[in-house]
Amino acid sequence: MRVPKFAPWVGMDMRLALFLHMPLGLELEPRDVDCLLEGGFDCESVSAVESALISPAACRFVESNRDWPDRAYEILILSEHHGIRWSCLGHADYPESWRGMSLKPMVFSYLGEPCWRTHEFLSVVGSRTPATDTILWMQRELSEFLRGHRAGVVSGGARGVDQWSHRLCADSGRPTIAVLPSGLLNPYPSGAEPLWQRIRERGGCTLSTCSLYEPMRKSFFHLRNRWIAGLGRGCFVAEANRRSGSLITAKCAGEEGRDLCTLPVSPLATQGQGNLDLLMNNATLLRDHRDLAMFWSRISRPGSTQRLQSDQ
Repeated sequence: MRVPKFAPWVGMDMRLALFLHMPLGLELEPRDVDCLLEGGFDCESVSAVESALISPAACRFVESNRDWPDRAYEILILSEHHGIRWSCLGHADYPESWRGMSLKPMVFSYLGEPCWRTHEFLSVVGSRTPATDTILWMQRELSEFLRGHRAGVVSGGARGVDQWSHRLCADSGRPTIAVLPSGLLNPYPSGAEPLWQRIRERGGCTLSTCSLYEPMRKSFFHLRNRWIAGLGRGCFVAEANRRSGSLITAKCAGEEGRDLCTLPVSPLATQGQGNLDLLMNNATLLRDHRDLAMFWSRISRPGSTQRLQSDQ
């Protein structure tokens, strides 16, 4: 490849630059990723990174998009202007809890702090229109748990349980991560900027695996739910109706080896019947913050707190 006389991207990690194109149509097979991450070549070299590609689809992409390094540079400059950072598989700040997943994001952007390096997280999901008792339980019991433990909350930023969990976590002085189903410069849901700002002020972040201006699409929710489940050491389903996104997240959590906990509801309740289904399938039943603390103690990795604190 002929290098132009002026190449502003010289010195960049070209593996990250290439991964930036995955939300824009680049398809990488596992063998491509393995070769890119094995190293053994100059990762700042465009030609070396291109030569590491094996699959026909990836090779066709770089052949038909010869300006891909320039486009990646433009993305990074725009991101820097807005305070947005990027990470990818293979980087030191890539979340440890994502590394062992059966399906993991290759690249993501975040606005705020990489708080997954200093805290472990509880995934929290639930209805967009939760019952009053669910919110009261979270205000009292989830808040009490968060105040007493070195744990944050990861959720999806949606109205209802998600936003309540972010607010309560921030109010408890703990970092929280909102994984959005859209780009960080086009955040969904709209009108939640005060919440995003509060999340960042308390040491958390908004995070996305989409391109910067990507609008919300229904097809993004399933993957977004898996990323939420994977970032948590366990998953708390506050309230789930049958055939809901919350149950999809619970399913993803189970597939990725995360334990589940949930609240009991009456069999006659008009909401939360999915909770009973989870309990029948061996999810941990929660009565109060003490039960949640026992659940957290059981699922936390031995020595994880010491390891995280050593990174500070």
